Amino acid sequence: MLATDKISNGFKAIVEEAEKMVEAGAPEEVVQGLKTIISIAKHQSDIRGAKAGDCKSHSSCKK
Repeated sequence: MLATDKISNGFKAIVEEAEKMVEAGAPEEVVQGLKTIISIAKHQSDIRGAKAGDCKSHSSCKK
């Protein structure tokens, strides 16, 4: 497996685990942090300064 595939799979795993925690009913302040982690992992970039709706690549970003 190529290193880029390993990294990509690692980010997918982070998203999956964070989404499980959101669905499990984590407290709201934790949910907001998890959503940021999910966004960073999906974009594989630090998106914390991005404006809502800037991403056109993922339908889930438009929520």
